[in-house]
Amino acid sequence: MALQLRARKPIETARIVFAVVGGIVGLVGVWIYWRAVLNASEATISFARNGTDYELLSPKMLGLALLAPFFFWMIGRSLADLPLPQRILSVILRVAFVALLALGLSRLARTATTQKVATVYLVDVSESVPDAAIEDAREEITKGLKEKPEDAIVRVVTFAKRPRVVAIADDAKEAPALERHDLPPSKDGVPTKGRTGLGAATDIASAMQLAYGLYPSGYLRRAVVFSDGVQTDGDILAEANRARAFGVKVFTVPYHRPVPGEVALRDLRLPEKVRVGEPFNLHANIFSSRPQKVRATLKQGEAINGLDGIRDVDLKPGDNDVTFKSVVRVAGEVTYALELSDIPEDRFRENNRFAVSVAVPGRPSVLYAEGNTARASYLASALSAQEFDVDVRSPREVPSSIRELERYDFVILSDAPAEAVSLTQQDAIESYVRDLGGGFLFAGGEAGFGLGGWSRTTIERILPVRMDSEKKRDEPQVAMVLVIDRSGSMSGLPMEMAKAAAKATADTLSSDDLIEVIAFDTAPTRVVRMTAAKHRARIQNDIARVQAGGGTEIFSALDAAYQSLTSTRARRKHVILLTDGQASHNGIRDLVQAMAAEAITVTSVGLGSGIDEGLLRMISDLGGGRLYKVMDPQQLPRVFTRETEMVSRNAAVEEYFQPKVVSPADFLRGVDMASAPFLHGYVATKMKPPPAQEILQSEVAEPILARWHVGLGWSLAWTSDVKNLWAVEWLRWPGYGQFWGQLVREHMRQKKRQQYDMVASIDPATGHVKASIDAIGGDDRFQNGLDAKLTVTGPQPNGETRKIPMKQTAPGRYESDFPLERFGSFLLHASLEKGIDDGKGGQRSVQVAESFGHVTNPYPREYLALAPDLVTLSRTALVTGGRMDPTPKAVFDPAGESIRYHEDLWSRFIGAALAVYLIDLLVRRVRIFDRKKTAKPSIPRSAARV
Repeated sequence: MALQLRARKPIETARIVFAVVGGIVGLVGVWIYWRAVLNASEATISFARNGTDYELLSPKMLGLALLAPFFFWMIGRSLADLPLPQRILSVILRVAFVALLALGLSRLARTATTQKVATVYLVDVSESVPDAAIEDAREEITKGLKEKPEDAIVRVVTFAKRPRVVAIADDAKEAPALERHDLPPSKDGVPTKGRTGLGAATDIASAMQLAYGLYPSGYLRRAVVFSDGVQTDGDILAEANRARAFGVKVFTVPYHRPVPGEVALRDLRLPEKVRVGEPFNLHANIFSSRPQKVRATLKQGEAINGLDGIRDVDLKPGDNDVTFKSVVRVAGEVTYALELSDIPEDRFRENNRFAVSVAVPGRPSVLYAEGNTARASYLASALSAQEFDVDVRSPREVPSSIRELERYDFVILSDAPAEAVSLTQQDAIESYVRDLGGGFLFAGGEAGFGLGGWSRTTIERILPVRMDSEKKRDEPQVAMVLVIDRSGSMSGLPMEMAKAAAKATADTLSSDDLIEVIAFDTAPTRVVRMTAAKHRARIQNDIARVQAGGGTEIFSALDAAYQSLTSTRARRKHVILLTDGQASHNGIRDLVQAMAAEAITVTSVGLGSGIDEGLLRMISDLGGGRLYKVMDPQQLPRVFTRETEMVSRNAAVEEYFQPKVVSPADFLRGVDMASAPFLHGYVATKMKPPPAQEILQSEVAEPILARWHVGLGWSLAWTSDVKNLWAVEWLRWPGYGQFWGQLVREHMRQKKRQQYDMVASIDPATGHVKASIDAIGGDDRFQNGLDAKLTVTGPQPNGETRKIPMKQTAPGRYESDFPLERFGSFLLHASLEKGIDDGKGGQRSVQVAESFGHVTNPYPREYLALAPDLVTLSRTALVTGGRMDPTPKAVFDPAGESIRYHEDLWSRFIGAALAVYLIDLLVRRVRIFDRKKTAKPSIPRSAARV
């Protein structure tokens, strides 16, 4: 017991001593902290040592060191079985840890003053900047690198829509390559594939913001901006104020190269209201950087504007106002597109086109495509008198886009050959009827139905009649020889299409007609000898074996056809010659004249641009046939089919008859069909199975007027004509206009929903569109709680469609805000629906109204302003204390400025504190002083002896 008391006495003494010392140190520390820190006049504490200035940036964190006396008080109260020296060492380590941590958190820093400069070059590489100007900027940077002091730092940033840091070595004496951020906009008028659009914008402010992070501490900050000053995003003047707050002096260097030749369509304005049939003016604002002459083409929809479509314009430097005249013939959405071409000096093709759309109210609209437009006035005048707006066009001018066809309530295609209407146009008509609920009438004539080669086409598919009528017994038999060029130039697609045309000819002929096929190169070969067309399978197999190869010798091939036809008995003998090249004229004139003397007619078909048109025209003129010039091989089957129908005239029935009503129809009410005059002919067809409905028929029970539903719309077939060929007596009939007016009105596209006005505007800076609708019912009450969806289609004339919800923001008001990611003219269509009881305890949506609008986002703003903005560049430099056009040396001149910077030392103290903490852990876990020796176990003597 006495030994234990003697052992504890030093510990108790040490405990008292350390407690007293800790208390004194704690009181002194609190007093110093209160006087020097809490009551200090400055937010930081500065002091000097050995000629170096130091500063505590967060001195209040020194209060953490006041915990140190607590460890002295705890020295005698530890439960750890450690010797006194080791306890004292642990306390010292803990005090050191707290002191180091306090110094680290108080952010001790060494302060100094310097005049070193860090310069960031910002280079505009957007598409409005010419290549030569970018190269000038690179040369200026190289000059600056040669003037750079040894202790200066240089960084390079290029920017367009977004900024990019360009790598440069610290000791570089030459500027790095300055690359654009995107591929060129276009090449030879063809858009460049793989473009990202990153070069079609300029954001100087974002480049400045990136530069802030490139300046190291301890350097004066300089920025040199090479740009034309034209911004599409951001605000460099606002950013200049922030740059001044960050201590950045900005120098600006405008591009001094002459403005390149450039023409830009800046605007195309229409009157606020356009009415059907009333002429109006369109005003175009065209910018040109220098005097030059250009060609301006104005389109209304897909067709050239009728009143003022194409003109040559002399442009002066600056803005030019050019006026065009136009008139809208039918109501609906109309898109005008102005395009500039034949421009001597121009950089960007993207800004040479501007499109704008307008909604034109009016009467129901009819598109009337007539094969013989000189005779279109009869039906057009009759429909106009029946309160329709009629747009008369040729078949080739039929719109090929569903958006353009949507303007019309009814479409008439009359007496047109199949080759005059492309497959794209036919598909658009089918979609117009099937999906939009439009009405379509196909009228006959000399080129209608089978006579025009319409068999097995998209149009035949949607009609209620077939075109494979049987030939009448009293009609003459036909013997036809196809003379087909199979020279080497016909290989590939031309040869395959020629064989397809020959097969189509065999299918078009009646079973008792005769056909022969001769393929020729340097010599003719009878692929199919004269045989009846009813052997179609064998004929097609023989045609399929024809291969291309060899030269071109037309005389011997025509002579072989002549020999075959002279020994053949037929009422009509005809030759179709197909070639894509040139051949000797020797003997051909005499041969064709001999054929004509024996009533053998010859039609020539030239394929491609390398034909001898003079030779082929001579053959067709002397042979009493026709000349077809075909550029696309895929048109050959159509041409052959139409020619076969024209020769055989199987489908044409030219005799007087009075059409007979066989099915009642609402549109016939009030029309005295009993007094209808005779028709002089029609094209023979056959009815398709129900639901096809025959309304009128001939005396031999062949259809004259038939109809059926196709999707949402109506498709009608009128097998006679609508003008002064077969319907010449109808033109004088008082019921002519009433008949066609009531027919069109019953089958046209119906618009029964209420329409609300839409207001749509676009912010050119952001490309955001704001569309709003005020839904006010007929009783002047707000229509609330509707489900409104906006459909955006564009760019026109063909474009993608996307749906955007509209939110109700006020009583009866629905709005939507969305960005346009592409450029062009966009159509807006809003559908407003409400839920009603479906009678089964649920809800179903019913459309109660719709609304239409349009916006134009012509092209990136990068292509709009083409002259340097020197005012903005000058003001940017002035705000920050810089200047415009500095010398290479000036951007590294401190100009008497110096910067006081801090070299942070806190990380060293934090690292030392962590090291001390780890040592303290070791001291408290491992016995260092007065280590007890482990006693070895004793071995019994008896065991040792063993």
